[in-house]
Amino acid sequence: MDFFAVLASILSLFVVIGLGFLARRHGLLDAGRVHTISHILVNIALPALTISSMQVPDTSQAMTMVDSTLAVAFAYYIGAFLVSLVVCHFLPATGTEKGVFRFMLVFPNVGFMGIPVAEVILGPGSLFYVILFNLPFNLLAFTLGVWLLAGEKAGRPDPRVLLTPGLAASILGLFLFLVGYHIPYPADATLDWIGKATTPLAMLVVGALLATLPSARLAGDWRVYLISAMRLLVFPLIAFAILSLFVTDRLLLLSSVLLIAMPVAANTVLLSEEYEVDATLASQGVFLSTLLCLATIPLLDFLFF
Repeated sequence: MDFFAVLASILSLFVVIGLGFLARRHGLLDAGRVHTISHILVNIALPALTISSMQVPDTSQAMTMVDSTLAVAFAYYIGAFLVSLVVCHFLPATGTEKGVFRFMLVFPNVGFMGIPVAEVILGPGSLFYVILFNLPFNLLAFTLGVWLLAGEKAGRPDPRVLLTPGLAASILGLFLFLVGYHIPYPADATLDWIGKATTPLAMLVVGALLATLPSARLAGDWRVYLISAMRLLVFPLIAFAILSLFVTDRLLLLSSVLLIAMPVAANTVLLSEEYEVDATLASQGVFLSTLLCLATIPLLDFLFF
């Protein structure tokens, strides 16, 4: 692993978080503007990124690994979901907080950080697996994830809360991928261009939300550290132990474990802000887990890669 390249890719996210933090503290971003940016991200930038990330060239070799990769990804999400229900049942928290903690446990940052980090550690050949692993994320984050965050707040699961542009984009992107249709220029370039705005704007929102906290609360409490430890170390260690028994393709194995080891997804903040749940708690989870992954990713690289 090129340690400094990985470190630089993670630190760059913190630079943008810092800019968002300073912009909020100095009045350049108020609560209304932050909510507007989040709304644009959830309804425009993220759907564009979802569709463009699914525009993958379909070679015969790549297609042979589609089923295996999707099976591993869905197996992880099912397992993580069940574990999150058990852990959060015993975790002292309000109903809204438990929804955020469950989302934090289930959904790693497989897109914003997973793609650049995997390319650095495992090489460009891993990107096909990474993009395939993102397909279930795109489908589940806007269905299961939205229900985890907003279901209890609404009192009962509301199907209307699942009807989002993100879900529509995931279904459309998956359909285009399966039929092998490639969006022509300049539409593909436009989607890619809009999608690339997601990461910096998402980090600005995280920083702006963190700026509303007293300095003593930026570090969060022990519950956030527990969730971060499970997300960054416990889940990837368990995944490696289980997947190594069934997955023979080593690049698929390492790509899956690396993605499972990513910090809390930035979507946690965006969707928490969009559906008006505890966006502050979500920001603490994203901030701390991303900070801690500066140590955990090199550790896992030393152990497995």
